[in-house]
Amino acid sequence: MGIRERILAACRELARVKGFYNMSMDELARQAGVSKRTVYRYFRSKEEVIEASLDDFMAQMALEVEKILKQEEPAPEMIAAVMKQLFTHGQFITNPVGLNDLRVHYPQLWAKIDAFRLEKARGTISVFIQQSKNQVLQETDPRIITAITLASIQAVINPDFIIENGLTFESTITQLSKFLMASFS
Repeated sequence: MGIRERILAACRELARVKGFYNMSMDELARQAGVSKRTVYRYFRSKEEVIEASLDDFMAQMALEVEKILKQEEPAPEMIAAVMKQLFTHGQFITNPVGLNDLRVHYPQLWAKIDAFRLEKARGTISVFIQQSKNQVLQETDPRIITAITLASIQAVINPDFIIENGLTFESTITQLSKFLMASFS
């Protein structure tokens, strides 16, 4: 693992434990096993490290989602596989402190995550519609189904809703996924 990758991994680990806002560049350097000066050689600021860490995670998730969708499994299995990836590798984003930090201190980064997940959701929804044997879905314009599903995701899987309702990211996404899968069955 190169220095840049070690810094990004250190960022994810610290964010998982303390959140994004409370980690310092000193802690980041120590966690990565490099000097603070080395961190600044690769990144101009903590925000840049955080954004690069999120970008790296989203790129990895995009590859995983593509691989999962190509397997052409039934929708529930595909959703379970995507959720497993998210919960295994995305804990730095999905923990309550990380969610709150994104909401309060880095809303522009949450907006970037939101755009990414909506893009991936569109492709996934298209696959689910094609696979569905549900007569109502087959008779409904795919644009309407997609809009309803995306609106549900945006309304429920966001830091404001999750935190204000005292939920966890994992339980929220699990419950929404069950509801949506029932709709696509």
